[in-house]
Amino acid sequence: MSSCPIEDIKIDFVIPSRDKPNPNLIRIIEKMPYAGQIINTYEKPLSTARKNAVLKAKTEWVAMVDDDMLLPNDWLKEVTKAIKPNIGAIGTVAVHKNKHVAAYEYVVGTVYNLSKLDTNPHINNIIIRRKLMESYNPPKLFFGEDQYFKRYVQKTGYTWKVLPFLGATHLGTSKNYVTIGISYKRYGHFTLFQLSRRMVARFIFTPYAALVNLSLKTFTYLTKINVEFIAGWIKELLLEKS
Repeated sequence: MSSCPIEDIKIDFVIPSRDKPNPNLIRIIEKMPYAGQIINTYEKPLSTARKNAVLKAKTEWVAMVDDDMLLPNDWLKEVTKAIKPNIGAIGTVAVHKNKHVAAYEYVVGTVYNLSKLDTNPHINNIIIRRKLMESYNPPKLFFGEDQYFKRYVQKTGYTWKVLPFLGATHLGTSKNYVTIGISYKRYGHFTLFQLSRRMVARFIFTPYAALVNLSLKTFTYLTKINVEFIAGWIKELLLEKS
């Protein structure tokens, strides 16, 4: 694949959806050069939905894009430029529509390259090798399934690559961060070091994110979801020790 000219590449798309496909995303994909068939899946949970839908694809590489994403018209053309024999998945940094999260990531991005951050696989807009799903047997996960899949890909010997921002936008939906914290502890998505690093980063950067938006709501929102995440982590830890 790496030796093929870009014009020869055809890539099917998988879109996991909650109820119905995002029509704006569908229209964008349909206009993309090199885009193959669009496979919508409503299966739950997300971990098995991705696997089963990707295996329905007919192309060597398959794009997986969540239904709450918007992509630039040249997204596929730009992402496929990064295909190499040692790479198994290629994602891109996305900008959040949620202004509080966007401000936080803007602040973090000023001091650290977001595409190098090892705790965010950016699975909401990636292309992957179809064959990787053939032997993939994930637990039934929604929260944290991206972390689990990334570790699986890396264990196969392939590299999980994240590109800088190319124009992808994450429209986002509300989440229960207590449940996320529980899942991350239960399935080992974060090491103790990564958890500690997250806590320190949130403590340091949240006030700056609030200043970016000139909003106390930003500070309150980011603090709330961080406390909920830690509460979920501790809840699962206590359950494991009981």
